Amino acid sequence: MSFELNKSVKIIRHKLNNGLEVIILNNPKVPIVSMNLSYKVGSKDEIVGIRGFAHLFEHLMFEGSKNVPKGEFDKICSSAGGTNNAYTTYDYTAYTMTLPSHQIELGLWLESDRMFYSEISQSALETQQKVVTEEILQTIENQPYGKWRENLAALAYSPECSYSWEVHGSKEDVANSTLANVQNFFNTYYNPENACLVLAGDCPPENTMPLVEKYFGIEKSNGNIRRNIFVENFKQKGKTEITYDNVPLPAVFISFHLGDFKSEDIYTADVLSYMIGNGRSSELYKKLVYEMQIASQVGAFVDKREHCSLLTFYAVGNKPLIQTDELKKAILFEIEKVKKGLFDESSLFKTRNQLTSQIANEIQYSHGLADMIGNFTLFWNNPEMIFEVLGKYNAINREHLIEFADKYLVAEEAIEVVVLPKEMSDNEI
Repeated sequence: MSFELNKSVKIIRHKLNNGLEVIILNNPKVPIVSMNLSYKVGSKDEIVGIRGFAHLFEHLMFEGSKNVPKGEFDKICSSAGGTNNAYTTYDYTAYTMTLPSHQIELGLWLESDRMFYSEISQSALETQQKVVTEEILQTIENQPYGKWRENLAALAYSPECSYSWEVHGSKEDVANSTLANVQNFFNTYYNPENACLVLAGDCPPENTMPLVEKYFGIEKSNGNIRRNIFVENFKQKGKTEITYDNVPLPAVFISFHLGDFKSEDIYTADVLSYMIGNGRSSELYKKLVYEMQIASQVGAFVDKREHCSLLTFYAVGNKPLIQTDELKKAILFEIEKVKKGLFDESSLFKTRNQLTSQIANEIQYSHGLADMIGNFTLFWNNPEMIFEVLGKYNAINREHLIEFADKYLVAEEAIEVVVLPKEMSDNEI
C-alpha cells in the first residue's frame, strides 16, 4: 500500500528503559502495518572461529521460542494475513513483518518472544548448520562466478579485519559451531539496547506505544555488547588475483575503497555507479557491449559498509578467449572520462531521475519505509534523514562526480579479481 511521505508526516521516537529504540510513522490511510526490527550485528562483528554466525542466527531465529514452537512463527504470521522475512548484512540483521493493522499486537508478541525467549536447541542448531552450509555450497562454491566476492574481500581487507570475509562466512566455522558459542553470540547481540523497532502504516502512536511497552519493555538489556576495532591499516590496495573456475566466459571485477556509508560521498558513488554501469543506456554497456563488442554483461554497484565501502565495476566477456586486460582497460577508460568531465549533462540528469525514482518507489510502501528508517536510526541516530535522502541525490552535480573520481578511483589502488574458464592457460590472460 502506498505511503505519501513528506515533512508533514510526523515521526514519533521513543526509547524504552531497556534501550530499545522505537520509531512510529502513522498513516491511517493504509490498512496494514509494517514492522522492521533491526539488530546492530552483522558479519563485521564476527571473529575467526565464528565467521557466518550473524547469517546463521538469521536462520536460528525461526527455530522457535518459549511461546512459539518450532515451525510455528511463519504459520501464525501467514494465517493472520501477514508476511515476514529476514536478511543479514555486514553491519546489521533485519527481521521484517507486514500484517493487517488489526493484527499489530500479534506481530509485536511474535517478535518480542524471540528477542527475549528464544530457545535454541541442539537439534535446531544441527538443522540450520546443514541448511546454511548447503546454502554456501549452492550459492557460492558451486555457482558460476560465485566466489569472486569472497576472493575480493580477502584481497581488499587485511586478514584480521572482519570485512575480509563475506556475510555467509566460513562453511567450516558454521559446521563446527557449538550450542555454547551460539548462545553466547545471541546473548551478546540480541538484546533491546542493540536494536531498533520501526512501525509504519496504520499504527496510531497513542494505541501502539502501550503495546510496544507491554511486549518489549518487560526485560532488561544485558549490556555486554562487543565490537571489533577497525585499525587504520585494514584496507589493502593495488592487489590482483586470478582464479580459474567452472565458468563459460572470462570476467573481471575492479573495486575501489570508499569512505564509510555515512560519508556524503556515498551519494555521489551511487550516482556515478548508476550512470556508468546500470542498464543498457549506461556508459559501460554502450562502450563494451554495443561499440567494442567485447562483453556480454557489465555493471557497477556500491557495497555500503559502516567502516569502509567498496565501489565495484565488472564486465563478463562475450567469448571464451576474450582478453581480460581489454575488459579492464575499457572500464578504466570510462572512469577516466568521468575524471575529465567527458560525460553529458543529460546523462547525469537522467541518472539522478532514475535513481531517485527507484528510491521513491521503495519508500512509498510501508515495508520499504520501515526498512530505511531503521537503518538511519541504527547508524545515523536520525530517523528524520528519510526526508533528506532524495534531496541529497538530486544535489549531485558534474563537479561532485569529477572530484569523487579523482579522490577514490585511482587505478593503481584498485583491487582486481579475474575469473577465467579452467581450460584457459596462463598465457591467454
